[in-house]
Amino acid sequence: MRHVFPVMIMCGALSVTAVSVSQERRERPRPVLLALDLDHDGTLSAPEIQAAAASLRTLDANSDGELTFDEFEPQRQDSGATPDQLVTQLMAFDKNGDGVLTPDELPARMQAMFTRGDTNHDGKLTAAEIRDMAQHSGRATGQRAEPGKAGMNMRLDPLLNALDANHDAVISAAEMEAASAELLALDANHDGVLQPEEMRVRQQTPAERAAHLLEEWDTNHDGKLSLDEAPDGLKPRFAQADINHDGFLDSAEMQAMFAAMPQGGPGGPPPGITQPSGPDLKGARN
Repeated sequence: MRHVFPVMIMCGALSVTAVSVSQERRERPRPVLLALDLDHDGTLSAPEIQAAAASLRTLDANSDGELTFDEFEPQRQDSGATPDQLVTQLMAFDKNGDGVLTPDELPARMQAMFTRGDTNHDGKLTAAEIRDMAQHSGRATGQRAEPGKAGMNMRLDPLLNALDANHDAVISAAEMEAASAELLALDANHDGVLQPEEMRVRQQTPAERAAHLLEEWDTNHDGKLSLDEAPDGLKPRFAQADINHDGFLDSAEMQAMFAAMPQGGPGGPPPGITQPSGPDLKGARN
């Protein structure tokens, strides 16, 4: 399937683990489940499981014999960002405040984006270059997503995790052919039917949240977050989370912080991925 991704897909590197990815996925349609559940009753019957390969092939919009992330991952209708919004979001990484971004100010996973945007190859990403990148951004459907970026969503969704047997963020032709057997592995009670609870998207664990937070914001790659590196929404709680008072948050301290949060955050589950689950981390833009 070849269509243009919203600009915010490029900014996916700006999201943090404090956001409940799994909560959003529960609230949004799941194309794979919709394709497999032929009678739309919320369960997968034995005939539907047996027909899984044919059902999955209906998602292959570009008929290349495999399913890429954009073909089986629902896209948010409100996930776009204007060029000016993108400038604001990315310039949050401008640590020295000089109005441009340099590679050392960005996480490792954003280096490829930096290279694409630095059109004059001067080692700096200006606001003008970011705006131009936003206007011309987009990925052709059928182009493979980076496994690291797609992997979290796929691991949280039992259906996708089972179908993508080699966990490369692509459901290949061979994996589609093996879909029936892989789906039956989810049948915990061995009744030949997949019930909603056997297909439910799970919550991220505190360890997964901490790892993702470090991946996004640990710009000097020392395995911990300083107050300067922390997203704005985390800063008010930084001192409380810094259990050993050394001025940094390490993985153990972040895991303890996330473990202490009610599932979905105070007052119930968040309405979507733009809402934090736990303390207000909206400074960690999505």
